[in-house]
Amino acid sequence: MAKSIAYPSPDFPGPPRVRIDVPEDWEPLTVPGVQLAVAQPRVEGRFRANVVITVQRFGPDFTLDAARAGLEQRKAALPQLEELGSGEIEVEGTTWIASEYGYTQPGRPTVVQAARYAVIDRGVAKDVLEVVGSCGAEGAEEEIETVRTIQDSVRLDVH
Repeated sequence: MAKSIAYPSPDFPGPPRVRIDVPEDWEPLTVPGVQLAVAQPRVEGRFRANVVITVQRFGPDFTLDAARAGLEQRKAALPQLEELGSGEIEVEGTTWIASEYGYTQPGRPTVVQAARYAVIDRGVAKDVLEVVGSCGAEGAEEEIETVRTIQDSVRLDVH
């Protein structure tokens, strides 16, 4: 006798619903492998500030420390990395790993990124929410504040 297994279900919870608040003129983007992406309007010759959100499923033993190790590994592969600050922050009762850094690829302008990771316990699994905001160094002073405000607005609905 066969049994039916479904997704979403208690054994395989669906992904969390994610909502963010963005400036009125920012635009949604469709990016393969990404659950949600937005960017400021395109200006010729300038890096387009953006925020990208991904959700990845891991086993029930995955930890915030494992997420931190993954972030450090990702950053280690970036060319000419300059650390700006890292730590843990609390937003709306969720603990996030936060890291801000800049990097420069040969022949391209410097990019400043603000990355945040949270581990969401789903009982049978853990979902890792990654929220990465990027902006060009030339406008970073103002644009990084916009990125942080968007990151602070992240709201999760976990069923």
